[in-house]
Amino acid sequence: MSETQEYHIASFISQIDVSQKDAAMQSIADTPGAEIHASNEQGKVVFTLEADNQGVIGQRADQLKLAPGMLTLSPVYHQYIEE
Repeated sequence: MSETQEYHIASFISQIDVSQKDAAMQSIADTPGAEIHASNEQGKVVFTLEADNQGVIGQRADQLKLAPGMLTLSPVYHQYIEE
């Protein structure tokens, strides 16, 4: 019996404190599996997290909630693929 490989991707939108934009953006960029897709001057940031299980995505999202300059973090979508 072979082990099944899982892939998870979740998207998020966050509001960051624009006075701490660099720190907040760096926290996202430094998170394994994270990719920033869009941001604006008002502090909205759209990004995804990829991992091999949903628990890792949850842990990383919880860590990002506490990042400097992070005001809100809202999940938008989660996709699960099994190979």
